[in-house]
Amino acid sequence: MHLRRFPSLLLAVLPAAAAIAGAPAPHYHLAAITIPDSNGVYVADVNDAGQAVGYYIDANFANQAFLFDGQQAITLPRPAGRDEATAAAINDLGQIVGYASTITEDGAQTTALLWDAAHPGDYVVIGDDQAYKLNPADINNNGVVVGLASQEGAFRAFSWSAGGGLVDDGVPAHGPDTQAYWSAINDAGTIVGGWNPIFAVSHATTGTFGTAGIDAIAAGVDDVASMAHGIDEAGTAVGEMDVAGDGHAVPVVFQGGVATAIPGALLGLPNGAAYGINADGTIVGRAQDFATLTFKAFVYAGGVAYDLLEQCDGDAGFPYLLKAAAINDHGVVVGLGRVGDFDVGSFIATPIDADAIFDDGFDG
Repeated sequence: MHLRRFPSLLLAVLPAAAAIAGAPAPHYHLAAITIPDSNGVYVADVNDAGQAVGYYIDANFANQAFLFDGQQAITLPRPAGRDEATAAAINDLGQIVGYASTITEDGAQTTALLWDAAHPGDYVVIGDDQAYKLNPADINNNGVVVGLASQEGAFRAFSWSAGGGLVDDGVPAHGPDTQAYWSAINDAGTIVGGWNPIFAVSHATTGTFGTAGIDAIAAGVDDVASMAHGIDEAGTAVGEMDVAGDGHAVPVVFQGGVATAIPGALLGLPNGAAYGINADGTIVGRAQDFATLTFKAFVYAGGVAYDLLEQCDGDAGFPYLLKAAAINDHGVVVGLGRVGDFDVGSFIATPIDADAIFDDGFDG
């Protein structure tokens, strides 16, 4: 496969607040996604109906896939012989993709699954070949699934559809130790992800469903650490990139072959990543400093980056937020927050309109 390479870094900067004068600051109602007797809740995605999916750690410390329907979390079933399950993504039709696994003397045994929010007690197996273990990452509204496949310990990008079945999208031509994966796909079939040599940093990629080839997503991504995590319907992708070449990845937008830093998204911290973007161009992600174990969730709206927790009407029991993982087209954000000293919980942040803020006296 041909991979387009770029010899130097090309970096643009998104317009700052002054360029979008008068844009109101976003405000949110923050609520925890709670699951009784769990030892941690990890939300991954949210659709336009407000349904969220992820996994929780049960009382026996096994991962179990869940669907949050707006009121309660429902445990999703898994095949007999699989001890754990994870839900990775949900589309606007309520189709949920993920996998179930169990550890044996021969290593992890994995089964890729498709659930439906309308019938959460059922599932369809989309991959059970233990020589080619599927780990789905996303599903679009056409039912196309993308992710990574483990083949003899190495990772390869894959796509799957009900009509076409499984397609091995392979790896880009960077030598025998090259691995690849897909992270996200939009309804137009544009896919984003990354490649990496074994035990080395990733480099952001793009491709098209049904067309062979894995390409660099933007100038310079093959020269430094970079990853693409999400994409909107217009083809704008978000992720992270070490734009300065100093070992610090920052949140970026990938558009038109250019990597674009998101101003202010680091919130004063050295590293970060963008994970989701909606139809309005609102971007969510994380800023972090692993040296001090400091984490913040950010939302970039109207040309301004905000600390998400500071824009909420309360903390919902979270001393700080770890990550904003996804955002839907209504502006609802889901992500992770610290619970107690060491546990991880999940939140859903729902936008509050300006009139409600005024009535309640919230001036955050």
